[in-house]
Amino acid sequence: MPDASAGALLWWVSRIWPTLCRGGPLRVPFIPRFSFRRLPFRPFSSTARHVQCMCGSPSRPAGLGLSLLLFSLISAAPAGAQTVLIDTSPAGRRQVIDGFGTCLSGTEGLASWWQQLYFDDLQCSILRMDLTPKFKPPYNGVNGTYNSPWFHNNPPLPGPETNNVRTYTNAADYTRLYNGWRAPIAVMGTNINQNTNYFDFQQSMPRVAGALAKIGHARADHLGGFKLVGSLWSPAPWLKVASGNRCPDYAWPLPVGGTPWPFIWYDNFAGGRLDTSGTPRPEFDDGTGPTSALTQFARCTAAYLRGFQQIHQVRFYAISLQNELNFEEFYNSCTYPLSAGYLAALKTLRAELDRHPDLAPIKIMGPEDLLGGDAYGLWQYGGGSNTIHKNLQYLQNLGADPQASAALDFFCIHGYASDGVSAANATPGLWNWWANGWSASPAPGIPSNVKGFTAYGRKSWMTETSGENPAWLAPAGEFPGAGAWSLALRLHQALTTGRQSAWIYWQLTDGNATSASTLTSASERANAPKYAAAKHYFRFIRPGAVRVETAVSGSTNLLASAFVHDTNRTLTVVLLNTSPHSERATVRLPSEPGPLAGVQAFVSSDASYWQPVPAPVEGASVTVTLPGYSVLTLHAVTPPRLGFQLPDDGRLRLFWAPASLGFVLQSRASLTAGEWSNEAAPPEVVEGEASVVLALESAPRFFRLALP
Repeated sequence: MPDASAGALLWWVSRIWPTLCRGGPLRVPFIPRFSFRRLPFRPFSSTARHVQCMCGSPSRPAGLGLSLLLFSLISAAPAGAQTVLIDTSPAGRRQVIDGFGTCLSGTEGLASWWQQLYFDDLQCSILRMDLTPKFKPPYNGVNGTYNSPWFHNNPPLPGPETNNVRTYTNAADYTRLYNGWRAPIAVMGTNINQNTNYFDFQQSMPRVAGALAKIGHARADHLGGFKLVGSLWSPAPWLKVASGNRCPDYAWPLPVGGTPWPFIWYDNFAGGRLDTSGTPRPEFDDGTGPTSALTQFARCTAAYLRGFQQIHQVRFYAISLQNELNFEEFYNSCTYPLSAGYLAALKTLRAELDRHPDLAPIKIMGPEDLLGGDAYGLWQYGGGSNTIHKNLQYLQNLGADPQASAALDFFCIHGYASDGVSAANATPGLWNWWANGWSASPAPGIPSNVKGFTAYGRKSWMTETSGENPAWLAPAGEFPGAGAWSLALRLHQALTTGRQSAWIYWQLTDGNATSASTLTSASERANAPKYAAAKHYFRFIRPGAVRVETAVSGSTNLLASAFVHDTNRTLTVVLLNTSPHSERATVRLPSEPGPLAGVQAFVSSDASYWQPVPAPVEGASVTVTLPGYSVLTLHAVTPPRLGFQLPDDGRLRLFWAPASLGFVLQSRASLTAGEWSNEAAPPEVVEGEASVVLALESAPRFFRLALP
């Protein structure tokens, strides 16, 4: 750790011994270091802001000496800058931030470099995974019982039905003879523990997700919290029925154009609808009689969640019962075109989870549809038999059903245009509609007076987006609305106009070069432009922070967002320069959450990512310069208080709070010479307080907290 890190309070604990200062802790303000001046030493008194402990011992000389070095901020701010005002008053406070993260794909997450990026550098506090159930034989596709001819190539393509995939229309049709096999159905009974035996939790996705979630839970105190969330891309295939739609003409070896949904390709449960009729079927006889697909869906999901949590020793924060519920794709997918079917599944699943104490705390989020590219994408497509409900109509119908409303804990949405690929149309106007709705009809056929999610008194998460060019500026010759810089811009829009409490990208990596779908790659790592853009928000805005209102005077080019963390006593400000020219900004530091110091600043611009820059403080202001099309993050702390105790066991206990700020305890033998070294003993964290217990030494030792 470089000595230039923001550290400050230096302790000289000399000739310490166990009989001194029994009882209460000593707390001393911790002031970050820039330039410093030595204060005159004064004896300590327990009744003043000092401590004096004098005592004798037959074996050691008397006395406890404790010297302090306090560091002050000395710098000047350039004049003529634009001003950023931050309102931390109750009136200026907006949504609480739950965290940032990505969805998991592939096995790179098991690599140490991947984990270092995710947990240490980005400090991601959310991990999203695919909850499509993974079955053991004979209920999976490994032995050819249900999968496509392309997968096992026996018989050769195009397969027994002159297609590359296995099609079916309902549970009975699923079990028909196909390629010499009758696919079995895993019927979930009344015993959830027995139901868990149907699943394989060591396949790639659950295995990697489980390993990473375990790391996240272990790092929760450091991260300020950790949340594992899951989305179902598809339920078990035998629970789906025909949608009435047909797939487009894909390239070989995908299905022949016009193939009806649903079908199985490779081991993907593609398209179709969940059977939400509630009709008992003989195929789902659990030993007590026929059950419905809805009952089987709820039991299957509950058993998968319990098995996953038990096998991997983790816990889910929230799940979504369907990812992008209006897309039929050749990969795992399922549709709920009308909200009535979704509400039926939601209520049934909630009731099943509530039956089990280990699953009842798991929240349900939804409906997890797209932001869309226009008002229709937020309300409804089509009419009559072609009606497809979208997010705001789902919310309206949820609000009219008390049981369904109680079953859904919070909302979530994807930051895509209507194609589910591009993020270009994730505009402030659409985010405003999602948050606040509209009073007048925005387009023909759409009703007026439609509520946004904020009217229902619940938070919203943006749980998936991607689509940006890997370059910082794209296109380079005009407004760069399609590259890494634009990712930061869309993050700003989602958090401010959209009032999102969490923001989750599609993938950190996918085993290939950085693309429209990923933030970085194994080769670029922290040097990827998109990674740097995300880091400006991910790194310092910890779970529990509150977004507060900002105002920028003197410019229309500068965008600002600010986040206060009352527990950690931090302020994080993210500035975006939407101009190709440099801009100067003076940020007025608010009085809350306390006296702010230790200001760090990092800027990213074209070909220069996450570079530390001076952030001089004069009075209560910080002035910085932003290059053209850049992002700059300011992070300031009200430093933690470092205290010590001398327990009866004759050791020294040093402690500080809050623990989640990332401060590291360091020491050295001399006040003026030698390298600072991290204390080997990791801190123990209890209820937000970090502590380290050390053996007493006869020689002097200086201690400090340093912020990496």
